[in-house]
Amino acid sequence: MNTLTFNFTVIYTHWFERNTEKSLLFSGAAIGGLLGLVPAVPLITSLGLRNVQTISGIISSCGALFFPLAISIGFYTSFLCRILQGIGSAIMFTTVGVVPGVWAPSSEANTFMAILSCALQLSNIICMPVSGLLCESSLGWRSIYYLFGALTLFVYVVFWFTYTDDPKLHRNVSQKELGKILTGKIEKIKEAVPYRAISTDPTVLITWISCFGGNMGFFVLSLYGPTYLRDILKFDVRETGFLSALPFILSAIIKFTAGQVSDKLTFLPEKARFVFFAATSQIGFAAGLVVMAFTSNRLIAQIAFNFAIVSSGLNIMGVIKCIQLRCLQHVHFAIAVISFTAYVVQFLAPIIVSVICPDNTAEQWTILFLFITGIIIVCNAGFPFITKSEAADYTKPKDRSSIEKY
Repeated sequence: MNTLTFNFTVIYTHWFERNTEKSLLFSGAAIGGLLGLVPAVPLITSLGLRNVQTISGIISSCGALFFPLAISIGFYTSFLCRILQGIGSAIMFTTVGVVPGVWAPSSEANTFMAILSCALQLSNIICMPVSGLLCESSLGWRSIYYLFGALTLFVYVVFWFTYTDDPKLHRNVSQKELGKILTGKIEKIKEAVPYRAISTDPTVLITWISCFGGNMGFFVLSLYGPTYLRDILKFDVRETGFLSALPFILSAIIKFTAGQVSDKLTFLPEKARFVFFAATSQIGFAAGLVVMAFTSNRLIAQIAFNFAIVSSGLNIMGVIKCIQLRCLQHVHFAIAVISFTAYVVQFLAPIIVSVICPDNTAEQWTILFLFITGIIIVCNAGFPFITKSEAADYTKPKDRSSIEKY
């Protein structure tokens, strides 16, 4: 929410009239995310996810709480706060990939992943309508940042006192529950991450490319959805807040259902399951963008907008599940790279939009949607044919004396 809030409030306020400054503020969170990812993998290895996640939350909270003051000072302080917001969310994707491997019973891994990944949808569901209401209230836009910044700080304090990196160390986990969690778990090997082997694995490479394409579409709609609804479809501020949140509400519901369905389809091979969800997600996403590109009907465009975002949410059961099966105990590095590509996309998206849509006309948005559709198709075309569901050789134990349960 701390990074998304800017995407809404920028259409209501008049900060920094120059497009270059606005684009840099849009990209500031992505730059912060890239900076935060650099130490993420070694820090998680040495300090644990619990501590790194909590530190990230505190940084994100500071970026939100100080943003109103930063705006009153000038562009550079505002840009710094946007970077802090990005640093705070840098390990979000990594968390979605790591936690199910530690805490989920093998038979419920997809459901765990679906619930965790709903953070993206939930943040939009809360952020957009609340921002719309507060922007038009007597409290003003500054109250949004104070509210979300304080909420972030509270939630992460609760997280630190509640979460542990190992189920065996949690005071509320019974032996019966622990047995269910550990049944069927892979064996974790205490060894250095094989960066080169992972980075040259065709399955991992095509998954990274697929994620890049999917994220390009998702972040363009996530970052500029409110702008599209307000300036092209001509909804007012309150309508924009609600309609921006609606597809994410639908996406969260469908994603949760899809996670449970995927766990139940045990009669299908793992590859068939993750390819089905990846293909369904990206084909649906592309179809929604194409309809948005060619329709001039506001209702049809809104339905297509909803359909595209809902479809994109299913991809978590596709590409992320694939990379979990392939990389096992080294999944935190593989997903950190996916996070890296996501922040690269967040950095590039404002540049692409400003180049293709300099005048913010409907015709220019048509070109943008078709361009993004082409990227999605090219990046995802090889995924069903190149990926493998079997664990890679670099996950296999080399020294049996250094093995512990994962």
